[in-house]
Order: sequence, then structure tokens, then C-alpha cells
Amino acid sequence: MNGPHEVGVQDALAGLFHGGSANVSWEEALRGLEADLAYRAPPGLPHSVADLVAHVQFWQAYLLAVFRGEDPAWVVRATDSWPDSAEADWEALKAALFRDQDALAAYAQDEAFMQRVDPGERTRLAPLTSFAGHGLYHLGQVVTVRQLLGAWPPPGGGDTW
Repeated sequence: MNGPHEVGVQDALAGLFHGGSANVSWEEALRGLEADLAYRAPPGLPHSVADLVAHVQFWQAYLLAVFRGEDPAWVVRATDSWPDSAEADWEALKAALFRDQDALAAYAQDEAFMQRVDPGERTRLAPLTSFAGHGLYHLGQVVTVRQLLGAWPPPGGGDTW
């Protein structure tokens, strides 16, 4: 049993989908960013914030499909996992990101689900940890892109100390 200030592994993993305790949250990183800036890539960088969000959302949706027992096709090239974010509505894209983060966090907190093994004999901890780390990697890029666009910190602050 955890003490009042201890966090279990499953709770810690679940929290990583939202940003974790050592990072600004996804919600905070995207707060106040209007669509005109969200779709703008800084000079010299290949991706906008919207591109990064669409890419993370692509993989979140993929993992959720796997967990639902579907058999989504694996991408042939890495570029295939970068949807054209220009076609996405910014508010809908953020809503999908947050919705699927919540769904993945719920899976991480489901002890019975976490004990299941995949065809490679790995428990669900392996893909959940990998995808949480992937999201955090791109969360850092979101902050950097916002900094380069002069749109950081978000309203209300951010990790700027």
C-alpha cells in the first residue's frame, strides 16, 4: 500500500501521458496557442506545434486501436506517421489528443489490463511506457517551437524558472 505521498508505478505511468510531474503538462503547453501560430513552423524547423500534436495523436490512436483488438496497419515509413495537420481543426485536434491521453492513462491504471501479454510475450507495460516516452519527447519539442515563435510561456506561466 502506498503512503500519502507515494505514487505507484501505474499512477506515475498514467500521469506521463499528460506530461508527468517533472514537465509542464500537455494542456499547459498548448494553452493560449491560437491556430495561426499552432500551424506555423519556425524558420529552420520542419514541424509546427500542430504537426507535433497530430503525430503524437496518430500514435495514441494507433495504440488504442491495438488495445481494442483491432489490427491497424504499421506504417511503412516514419513520414507516414505525420498526418497533414493543415487538414485538421486545431480545437478538434487538441480535444482528440487529450481524450486519447485520458484513455491511455486509464489503461495504465487498470491492473488486470497491465498484466495481459501481447504476441511477443510482453506485458502492456512495455508499449505504454514506450508511447508515454514518445509523447514526452514531442512535448519538449512543442515548448521549443513555442519559444522560437515568441509564444512562450503560455498564459498563466509554465516551467520557466
